Amino acid sequence: MKDDNLGDKGMDLENRIAVITGAGSGIGRETAIELSRHGCTCVLVGRTEDKLREVLGQVREYAPASTAEACDVSNEAQVKQMIQAVYERYGSIDILVNNAGIMVVKLFDELSDEEFDSHMAINYNGAVYATRAVVPIMKKQGKGAIINMASVGGRLNLPGLTANTASKAALFAFSESLHYELRDKGIHVGVILPGGTQTGLFDTAVFNKLGEYYRDQSMMSPAKVATKIREAIQKERFETIVPSSYKFIIAFRGLFPGLFRKYLLRRLRPYMG
Repeated sequence: MKDDNLGDKGMDLENRIAVITGAGSGIGRETAIELSRHGCTCVLVGRTEDKLREVLGQVREYAPASTAEACDVSNEAQVKQMIQAVYERYGSIDILVNNAGIMVVKLFDELSDEEFDSHMAINYNGAVYATRAVVPIMKKQGKGAIINMASVGGRLNLPGLTANTASKAALFAFSESLHYELRDKGIHVGVILPGGTQTGLFDTAVFNKLGEYYRDQSMMSPAKVATKIREAIQKERFETIVPSSYKFIIAFRGLFPGLFRKYLLRRLRPYMG
């Protein structure tokens, strides 16, 4: 039986132009290195130029024509300008990885309006802005891949992460709808759902007992997620959950939602006070 997650041909990564947001650290950094190692010329996008330059040095060992672009993805005008500049420089954009994101671990009534809105502006709106800018280019080419970084948390909806899980759940829904719209136009849309990963997000999260618990549970290497991103592009896979053990947790939550909520609350209640 054919796997509906797989495209008919997939994508060969050799000589492709890949734009990766949030490329200065964590999953974005490892994704840029991974794609460059497999033949892509990468454009590293982020807000901090020093971090981008450091990663660019590593990426150019495999893909000398790679470049970096300073851009705040929450600013639609900047995103449009960045995508246009990349297109004019290379003549194509084959891959977009919307990875830029933030996370603050606080209970909802402790979150400021600015903190909540920033999650939607960066985690969700930033991906929408970049996607809107790149889709006409990919339609003209007749081929492309857009990979959006959601989260296991966006399917399990954990306490202390109301802003983060809301933005990631929105991104998942957006991605699935867009997948149907663009599939027959030669553009693959996929979504990655990583579990707890050792990334720079925890360096800026506001920690309480709950945040410390999540940090201590986040042991997965960003390089593992980057490998799965590459495979999702090559195999045109829509949904990638990593590690795969989370598939069973998500399935359990879907089958027994009440039982799952009771278990989760019992387990996390000591950290929520």
